[in-house]
Amino acid sequence: MNTAIAIPSSALLNERDPKIKAYKVGQIARAASIFRVDEILIYRDPRLDESDYISSLLEYAVTPQYLRKSLIPIKHSLKYAGVLPPLKIPSHKPKTLKTGEVREGVIRRVGPDGTRWVDIGYKALALLEGCNLERGARVTVRVCSKKPLVVEVENPREYWGYRVRVVELADMFNREEVVVTSRRGKVPSLKELKDVKNPVFVFGNPKEGVQEIAERLGVKLTGKVWNLVPDQGTETVRVEEAVLACLSVYNFVRSLV
Repeated sequence: MNTAIAIPSSALLNERDPKIKAYKVGQIARAASIFRVDEILIYRDPRLDESDYISSLLEYAVTPQYLRKSLIPIKHSLKYAGVLPPLKIPSHKPKTLKTGEVREGVIRRVGPDGTRWVDIGYKALALLEGCNLERGARVTVRVCSKKPLVVEVENPREYWGYRVRVVELADMFNREEVVVTSRRGKVPSLKELKDVKNPVFVFGNPKEGVQEIAERLGVKLTGKVWNLVPDQGTETVRVEEAVLACLSVYNFVRSLV
């Protein structure tokens, strides 16, 4: 099963303080990681297109700390990346190295004989055998030995983090099992929630629901429209709050299957 969430590029519409904006993106990253979200989609909204800003922070948060300096260029959007809470997901390993562990790495050097040398956050590069990826490519590896430092390509069995993509709202509704979240939607039954295997939960911005954004963009909505925060006590539910609430409900029901 794969779970995705979709937030608008205008998700931070009400915020002016750059530190608060970064913090809110961090809350979305944390919620996505807690509930093992595979993909975070940012759909463009011309009212405020901060898709590059939001995607930069989300990608920074999910990248292992030891690879950030080499993989992520310095840019203004990351000025307050320090307020992002650590995700502490399995791919974020400490600097200490253990034989047999799985780590994220990036290919730093390709030798004349075709051997690959990988940065896995250790003081020395690791020899990667049986791989034809190019220099700069990211790769997940298992540590075979420490002396000499040798690794091999591995598929992680644990949750390894989310991917980030910027999309158009209209393109999302070509996917199956799209769930538009709305206070005007129906409250789904347990069976309806259980039957959704690969959901894409779509959220609006602080001033408009998904329906209003779609109407403004001339996009026809398809799929389910659900209220996963029934009987709310506040006038609005903020994006980061809605993400956490919806994913927690879905995660709980899925655990009963």
